[in-house]
Order: sequence, then structure tokens, then C-alpha cells
Amino acid sequence: MPVYHSSFNDVESSLCNCSVLPVRGGGRGPAAAAAAGDTDIVDEAIDYFRANVLFRSFEIKGGADRVLVYLTLFIQQCIATAAESKNMDDGVSKLDALATSPFSLPGDAGFVLGSMLSTPDTSAERDQIRLYFKQLRTAVVKRLPAYLYTEAGQPNKWWMAFAKRKFMNKELK
Repeated sequence: MPVYHSSFNDVESSLCNCSVLPVRGGGRGPAAAAAAGDTDIVDEAIDYFRANVLFRSFEIKGGADRVLVYLTLFIQQCIATAAESKNMDDGVSKLDALATSPFSLPGDAGFVLGSMLSTPDTSAERDQIRLYFKQLRTAVVKRLPAYLYTEAGQPNKWWMAFAKRKFMNKELK
């Protein structure tokens, strides 16, 4: 079974070697708003998560794959956080807190994808990558509860089973 790569790898604009892709419902940031019916990188990351998380290596074929790897690691962190809650309301509040909590950026000592992403050259580029990652994290947190919880608000065992799984033996901190 091959690893799933992003279909957006042909996009040219980038920050720290990450493609800046349109995002639906991510709030303000450097990424443009995607059309309502279009698939964006967040949809791809959620759709490919359960297959891609099983792999220990991932060949990067473009800037969008770097974003896909970052989002896969963030989704894994979200599932681990949501697994600690007993119901949907508690899980959603924990996920909202996770999306807005401080996080590492390329160039920081604790950033796990330091070998894949370049360090920002200027403070303006650093602010842009922070806003872009925050925009992506917000979009993931808005969409992920529909997958993580059943209609009754109980944890979905088919997704919560991945709470302890690590993608590429890495995890975001």
C-alpha cells in the first residue's frame, strides 16, 4: 500500500518550503479562502490520516506534502487530546484550546520537522508561517470533531484507536 501524497504539490507559493494553499474556514491568515465545495489540504489530511499514519517514512514530493505531514502530526496530537475526554463537548473545548495554544515553528529548538522545513529568513516570514500554521490548525479543529465523535456525542472508536499511534515516530509538542 503506497503512502498518499497531496494533489496540491504543483502550487508555487511557499513559506519555509511549505506550499501556501487555500483553506476553507481557517480564519484569517496568509492562505486564501477555498471555495465552499472544493477539497482543500485540510480535507486531504483528514481523509489520508488513517492510511498515512501507518507509515514510518514519507517521501516528500513537494511543498504541499510538507503541509500534509505537519497536519498529519497535528491531527495525531488532536486525537490524543480528544481521547482523554469522555464526551464531545469536553473534547471540542480541549481541541479549541490546543489549536490556540503556543506551538513550535521552523527554526525553534523543539520543532520536530526541522529537517523538512527551512528556517524563516526574516521576522515577517516567521510571523507569516505562524499565522499560516494557526490558520491550518483552526481549520482542522473545526472539522475534526465530526470524525472523532458519533452523532450521539460519544468517541468514535475507529478514530480513537489512533490516539497512541505516531506518524514517522514523531509527535508535535
